[in-house]
Amino acid sequence: MNKGYVTFIGVLAVLWLITLILDVMMTAAIYSSRFGVIANVTSGVGSQFRTPIYVIIGLPEAIGLFFPPYYFWAVWIGIVTVALAIFIVISIYKTIPRFENSALYRIAEFFALNLFLSEIYIAFVQLIGHPITPPIQTGPAHFVYNFFLLTNAGLYEELITRVIYIGIPLFIYYAWSAHGKTSPSRPKKLPWWRIIWGGGYKFGKPEIIVLIISSIIFGIAHAGSWSISKIPQAALGGVFLGVLFLRFGLYADVLFHFSIDSPGLILTNIYGSPLGSVATTDFYSIVILIFLGAGLVVSLFYLLEVVKVFQSRKGRIPATFSPTPASSPQIYQGDQNTRKASVVCPKCGSKNVTFFYDDVYRCDSCGTVFRKS
Repeated sequence: MNKGYVTFIGVLAVLWLITLILDVMMTAAIYSSRFGVIANVTSGVGSQFRTPIYVIIGLPEAIGLFFPPYYFWAVWIGIVTVALAIFIVISIYKTIPRFENSALYRIAEFFALNLFLSEIYIAFVQLIGHPITPPIQTGPAHFVYNFFLLTNAGLYEELITRVIYIGIPLFIYYAWSAHGKTSPSRPKKLPWWRIIWGGGYKFGKPEIIVLIISSIIFGIAHAGSWSISKIPQAALGGVFLGVLFLRFGLYADVLFHFSIDSPGLILTNIYGSPLGSVATTDFYSIVILIFLGAGLVVSLFYLLEVVKVFQSRKGRIPATFSPTPASSPQIYQGDQNTRKASVVCPKCGSKNVTFFYDDVYRCDSCGTVFRKS
């Protein structure tokens, strides 16, 4: 992989991580002052929480199951805050072996790409007269409720979308379906906790199908509280979140989701954040501008990669392949010449690949499915 591009993403990852850590620290401080004393109902905070336990379905409105008391949500936000801190540690720890194969690398790419494409889409729908209407109300009077919604969404919505629509169907398919048990994209290990935690999946047909379905459902679910124009943008975000869940696990997509929803509320003084200041607002604004520019670079990089794939397929010389054990490098036997060359993953450079069929291989190190050209 291009070292300059990897370094570029590394800088973005550090900037994203700094912003996230600052956001979580401020979230913890706000939580301790507004929600920490759970018994203090006289503060009036509890009266604002008429919020149900809900399930996202393929309709504009979610299904509300029941309304738990304020105490439940106060405890839940504390759990979310602690979970975020743990997930940050996990993401840093897993980055150490190889940055290019880490969640931080992909999150930095996706954050820039999502922000850039979203801004283009927002400008487009405004131009045609169908702007996206946000449900978040400004001002200090609404801050506590906004704080709950945007802090809670990162973990709760991932549990009821990625787990329900990706983790559970894939686990059932691979564990009990005859086709799933013989599928070339089936994970080598299928422990029960993969349902919730995710991660380690390849991108075969089953994964792509549930990824598309879950993203569409996620997009439609935003139409009720936002507007119909929000559906494509939210569905795109659902694709990024689903890829992170499949490839790395719940911790990656929760951090990504939280970093999209929360910093604009916590770090700025626009929505009445008690810790927001001119300095934090300027810092966040600069970060957003940097990632917007970076999104253009990432978009061009991905576009060039797509062009290379099509060019390689168009000019590919027919070849025969002889499958060998997954633990050893695969061998390429050309028709034009009979020399042998090791198959190497184009993403991470690993030779630990598995033969699927024809000229299709899967990298056992990073999970990339690719063709040998």
